[in-house]
Amino acid sequence: MKKSKIRSIALGVLALFGSVGGLHAAVVQAGDYTIVLKNFDSGTVGYGNTPGIKCSSVGACDTVPGIATALGSLGSVNTSADTMGIFAVQSITKGGELSPYWSPSAGDNLVGIFGNLMDRSVTVNDNAGAGSCALVTPGGCTSTSRSSGGLFSIWSTLNGPNVGNGPAVVPGIKDLNDLLYPSISDSGSLFLSGFFGSGVIFGDLLSTFQATFNNGTISGGSSGYLDFTGGSAFGLFNTNNQTDPNGGKHDAFADFTFSAANPVAEATAYNAGWNVSSAAKVLGQVVPEPGSLALFALALLGLGTVARRKVHEPKC
Repeated sequence: MKKSKIRSIALGVLALFGSVGGLHAAVVQAGDYTIVLKNFDSGTVGYGNTPGIKCSSVGACDTVPGIATALGSLGSVNTSADTMGIFAVQSITKGGELSPYWSPSAGDNLVGIFGNLMDRSVTVNDNAGAGSCALVTPGGCTSTSRSSGGLFSIWSTLNGPNVGNGPAVVPGIKDLNDLLYPSISDSGSLFLSGFFGSGVIFGDLLSTFQATFNNGTISGGSSGYLDFTGGSAFGLFNTNNQTDPNGGKHDAFADFTFSAANPVAEATAYNAGWNVSSAAKVLGQVVPEPGSLALFALALLGLGTVARRKVHEPKC
């Protein structure tokens, strides 16, 4: 379908929702954007407090003695997965601006699933000199991991995700590494899908994600590049304008900060089995077309749904 046709459909749907007062439609303007996400993760932690290289391949990292395996990988289609979770888009802001031009509201949400990030290299570091990193003082240790793989999908839904479902696998119904999660993948239209692109670290052409955290608090940061592959908004966000340290091109860059899920302030998520709470900032660029692009009025239908319906309409 031509972009001019897509744009006309988008504007038509925008007018439809505006007339019925269903969604507070946003206008995505060409150029740089910042997306803010709130996430709950199930992650592998506990590689120990003895400094050194713990593993240097996915297979070796799977067999490190004593690691706490991510709940979302037990019984999953990918038992080697170490980082997976769900997220909700909190705001989308044009580059250089402070006020968001889109934020969630009743009946208008963007929520997602990510998984299949597999630890391929983990190192425990002694922060303050020999002996500071020990079992009795884990705050003296940091763990650094490099991952391979990684998939994600973003859905337009009426409501936000139900964190109380938790990360535990229910075959065929809930599996983060199969991008299945009730209240997300079963209740909306696909907005964007993609994978974590390799090359996030200079000189390393294999790793797709890097993370560092303090062993005593599980507080830290992580990052990775995103490449979009499908969804109703694919044609708008598929720009390849982000360059990784090795010269590779990607559609967006995601920067995360995280800590252990709080058993009081985040009791529902914590009790459901999410062990990490995180926030992310995603940077990228919308396809530079003249004027502005009506986009988030597609929250319920999605361009793909509209296009399919038009194909199947009976001819007069």
